[in-house]
Amino acid sequence: MLAAGEFNTLVPLGTAAVTNPAFDADIYWRGRVWLDQVYFGLIALDNYGYQAEAIALANKLFANAQGLSAQGSIRENYNPLTGEVQGASNFSWSATHLLMLYREFLLVEK
Repeated sequence: MLAAGEFNTLVPLGTAAVTNPAFDADIYWRGRVWLDQVYFGLIALDNYGYQAEAIALANKLFANAQGLSAQGSIRENYNPLTGEVQGASNFSWSATHLLMLYREFLLVEK
């Protein structure tokens, strides 16, 4: 999860490793970053003692996913290599998971 050539891309924790032959950042479930999946991955890292790494990846997500640090709409998914928005706009489960990520990794000091 932490290797740059696998899942630690500009926007981390896509749904397929960059090295996977089926990887394609423009096809659903072939590498796009879905915020609920990022949440589950970061929680897993934290649960296994990689809290600092989970926080770093959360910060990387917020810094590089287009519109998350500005007044853009929250999207269904994001391109892991460029951070560009993809999928539907104003997506409620993405918004919910962003709030959970923010509370878990960016607001709370552990």
